[in-house]
Amino acid sequence: MIEESGRVVAVEGDEVWIETIRTSSCSGCSARSGCGQGLLAKVKDGTRSHIRLQTDLKLAVDDEVILGLPEQAFIRSSFLAYGFPILMLIVAVLLADTVFELAEPWIIVVALLGLAVGFVVMRLISQLSAIRDDFQPEILRVIPQIAVGQPLKTDCPIT
Repeated sequence: MIEESGRVVAVEGDEVWIETIRTSSCSGCSARSGCGQGLLAKVKDGTRSHIRLQTDLKLAVDDEVILGLPEQAFIRSSFLAYGFPILMLIVAVLLADTVFELAEPWIIVVALLGLAVGFVVMRLISQLSAIRDDFQPEILRVIPQIAVGQPLKTDCPIT
């Protein structure tokens, strides 16, 4: 399960709006200085995202929560977003070249059409999956808030 913390920013009946802040784990990586992802993280780090989720939990604004997304859903959505359009491009090129034996300019046009079809099919599948909640994160738990100025209640004596 991939986990991310978030904060409730609005409650609308049985739905809540949760704000997450994208952070980068580049500071702990040994290749951070020479990595393109690290450069992008410097620009995009701290970007806020909002997501609307249905829940039976009684949440209030400013509650801190932990969201979870199963790894299988993450892998499937990554393939759908990145792999499927490229796969459609390759299939279109192979069909144009081997089956229809088209000239190179037409193969390029067919490749672009295959890529476009891949993006359209990806969009349709993602919309259907959003309806079925396949790719939706879930609220795993609420992080308890500690009141400022209140002593922590513990069973162990301080020595």
